[in-house]
Amino acid sequence: MSDSSDYMTYQTSNKLGFDVDVLSEILDKVELTSSYYYRTSFTGDWGIKLPQEDNVAFFHIVTHGEFWFEVPKLKIKGLAEQGDILILFNGMEHTMTSAPKVKTELALDFRSKANLTSSQVLEYGDQSKLKSNVVCGHFCFNRWPDHPFLNSMPDIIHIKNMENSHSPWLATLLNIIEHEAKSSQPGSTTLIKKLTEIIFVQALRIQMRKSTKKESFFKLIENPQISKTLAAIHHNLDQKWSLEDLSEIAGMSRTNYSVKFKELSGMTPLDYLTSCRLDKAKQLLTETSQSVPEVSEAIGYPAHEHFQKLFKKKVGQTPSAYRKENSKKVQ
Repeated sequence: MSDSSDYMTYQTSNKLGFDVDVLSEILDKVELTSSYYYRTSFTGDWGIKLPQEDNVAFFHIVTHGEFWFEVPKLKIKGLAEQGDILILFNGMEHTMTSAPKVKTELALDFRSKANLTSSQVLEYGDQSKLKSNVVCGHFCFNRWPDHPFLNSMPDIIHIKNMENSHSPWLATLLNIIEHEAKSSQPGSTTLIKKLTEIIFVQALRIQMRKSTKKESFFKLIENPQISKTLAAIHHNLDQKWSLEDLSEIAGMSRTNYSVKFKELSGMTPLDYLTSCRLDKAKQLLTETSQSVPEVSEAIGYPAHEHFQKLFKKKVGQTPSAYRKENSKKVQ
């Protein structure tokens, strides 16, 4: 067992209950932001087709009424009702209609026929009749680490209102969004953006609970023993972790730990460790001025030559080439 001060620090914080929140760590790396387009106020027959848009996740939050949706690529059709949250990853093309089989128009063409009010409400049809009110926008991920959690996300998340019943505060949040979307108060757009980011995290939590996949990173986070080792890895990537170290933290035998980890995620513990280290290396290479040897040591590879060979094997190019191609401006 390693006796480094970093590892001892982890052990102490772990006993005191300060485990790293793995989901929060991942979301911090993703650098999630949201953009709010408008709130719909549609009546009568209407249909919109939203084209493919890369590197975003569309969201639709139904605050009143309902709408039908279809995702051609996934061959999925469904009804989104009041209180439902719909998130489509990979910017997937989809349609929104007042009823099944209603003709759709491209979003730009439809918007030209509708009226966008000063408070960002897109109105269509007789506003004295029952309306469908939906808060629409997208989530943008400024970074998309090659992390198994993100890679295991479904193409679509549809959280039904009934699934939110255990979270009274979520219903309150949806009411606040509806109120702010109707208002033209200063700062309402910014407030809606922040609130939708909170809803995104809650949608992920609900999705984790309802996931039926046999192999899913969700299962690792939910497992009380293995989640401790995920926290340890994220807390100290530069630690010289061994399978014995990790299995001891989990309170399991080395064999049982390895078998359970792979059963739940489809990957080995050390494969996961490597994945996290290389993602951190990518971040350091593109966002800092640290040398390649410094980056190598920062993620737990004191043998720089080994790191460079591993990086090229997994990423497809050398650390220096990756930095040159993807580097951001470093102050």
